[in-house]
Amino acid sequence: MRTRVETCPGGVAVVVPEVLAAQAGLRGGSPAEVEFAGGRLVVRPSAPPSLADLLAGITPDNLHGEWAAGPPAGAELL
Repeated sequence: MRTRVETCPGGVAVVVPEVLAAQAGLRGGSPAEVEFAGGRLVVRPSAPPSLADLLAGITPDNLHGEWAAGPPAGAELL
């Protein structure tokens, strides 16, 4: 099945026909693993990162401090 490769910020995107995407378990916006193996580009769905994975990425350099949202601006209950 022929498709096309499109330019996008940071790389290129391969348009996967809906039938093949469904068979592979791929959905728009979902995470996927991509690798080049045996002379082929391989794409497979992956699980979203766990909370532990996300928390492991927090470092003193990227941890922001507390901030004030300001006084209530509407009908918030405090």
